[in-house]
Amino acid sequence: MQEKEFNLLHEPWIRVMKKDGGITEVSLLDLYRRVSELRRLAGELPTQDMAVLRLLLAILHAIFESIDVNGNFVPFDSPEDALIRWKSLWDMGSFPINIIEKYLLNYEDRCYLFHPEHPFFQVPELNKAGYYLAEKLNGVLSESENKIRLFPKRTGESKSALSYSEAARWLIHINSFDDVSGSGKGRGETKRAKYELGWLAKLGLITAEGNDLFQTLLLNLIFLKDGSNELWGEAKPIWEEEVRIEESSIIPTPDNPAELYTLQSRRILLQRQEDKVTGFGLIGGDFFPEENAFVEQMTVWANQPDKTTGVAKYVPRLHDSSRQLWRDFSVLVSQSETSHRPGIVSWLARLRRAGFLPHYQYRFQTVAVKFDSKKMSVNDVFSDSLSFSADLLSSLG
Repeated sequence: MQEKEFNLLHEPWIRVMKKDGGITEVSLLDLYRRVSELRRLAGELPTQDMAVLRLLLAILHAIFESIDVNGNFVPFDSPEDALIRWKSLWDMGSFPINIIEKYLLNYEDRCYLFHPEHPFFQVPELNKAGYYLAEKLNGVLSESENKIRLFPKRTGESKSALSYSEAARWLIHINSFDDVSGSGKGRGETKRAKYELGWLAKLGLITAEGNDLFQTLLLNLIFLKDGSNELWGEAKPIWEEEVRIEESSIIPTPDNPAELYTLQSRRILLQRQEDKVTGFGLIGGDFFPEENAFVEQMTVWANQPDKTTGVAKYVPRLHDSSRQLWRDFSVLVSQSETSHRPGIVSWLARLRRAGFLPHYQYRFQTVAVKFDSKKMSVNDVFSDSLSFSADLLSSLG
């Protein structure tokens, strides 16, 4: 039986940049305590930062959709409640850490990287799993059996083993961005289970960026779907739910960001030797249809009308690594019968109309992964950024 070890609430594992430019690692609780002192997340890859950002946002959704800034249990009854609570948090300039600590410590036992019953973002046991060395877990090194990097950043023992803090970051990353090379691998199966890309690997991701990590988290804390008057369903992050162990399960489309942001696209179990992670087991996890999945607020969309009915159908649109972001400006801001702009853009437009954001400029960051034609390995990880006037999202603009 696996012993409890490395609690993510207390052990440093999230890479962040301080305002003086220095890079350090912080625990989950320490990040929320110091959030206004930190410039941004600073992981090894932009995709890693995206996966960690969504974990941080899931925690905030789970707390502040039900608890006000004074610690009272007051779920939203109306869109106005949601906007007022968001503004209350923004005006504070930092998070009420006592509320966050109380919530997270209630789930302290679910936050161990190694645990006999519910290791964080993992399953306690795997049947018929494919097993891999640490190289595949490490997104900087990730390589297939027939594709070796000419200039690797790590070699020897540092390549074949990860520290617990590194493994925690890459665990969240591979759950979100894994390719499909693991389908049936090493299990002697003649018929492979349905196996899809990790959810974030399917998206043309876009987030808002603030002047510090506190502002970035708040700008992306979307309390109203698409900035409309629609409230989310009850928050259901993975640590509040029973762990599913079935391989490649079709689930209903989530109706709340906390569930979506902690979606288990993979069932994973880390393997360790002494104080290092040396490998892991992996099978397919949960997935749902991507058509019109507007619960996802951090992607651009492409209109693909149904060939039979002609009814508009939207699917996530991937970014083009050869195309500069500003050339797709209309995709970001246009909203009509034939287009659907990212939820984060509509949310910021709603905050602007409410007079909550006086900022003249909005800054957006995009992230995406480009796979080979079979989606078996990563060809490129790329990001871009764009700033434009907030008035362009007003009714006049």
